[in-house]
Amino acid sequence: MVTMEARRSMVIMTRERGRPVGGQIRTDPVRQAARQAAGQVRLTRRGRIVVTAVSALLIGLASVVLATSAQATHRGAAAPGGGGAPGRYVAKVVVHSGQNLWALAEAYDPDADTRLVIADIERLNSLTTDQLQPGEALWVPRG
Repeated sequence: MVTMEARRSMVIMTRERGRPVGGQIRTDPVRQAARQAAGQVRLTRRGRIVVTAVSALLIGLASVVLATSAQATHRGAAAPGGGGAPGRYVAKVVVHSGQNLWALAEAYDPDADTRLVIADIERLNSLTTDQLQPGEALWVPRG
């Protein structure tokens, strides 16, 4: 059972069972009315934890989205014709006499698997054969 006694501007509520340490619960109706009129929300400890967690998740999500979009815009120069491996730069090369696809692949992307680079060169230039003519211009992926 809860009883209310009005003394000055404070309202004192007394509880019969489960009485808190002080025995009384004090509320200030003037402050509560001002807080409600101003539209302020009073958060509990659990509410502050939830707001903090949601804020951290939103910041993390925003950073992942920004990092992904920055990485996507930093991709290499687009290969002519829309082909080529994504994220790799290409260079236009003129074939000299005695050069073959293997030599070009090793010279322009030495760290990659030469067979894969040759396949990229063939795809970039729509080659049907591995024979090259001196003076021919080719797009070659750069490592």
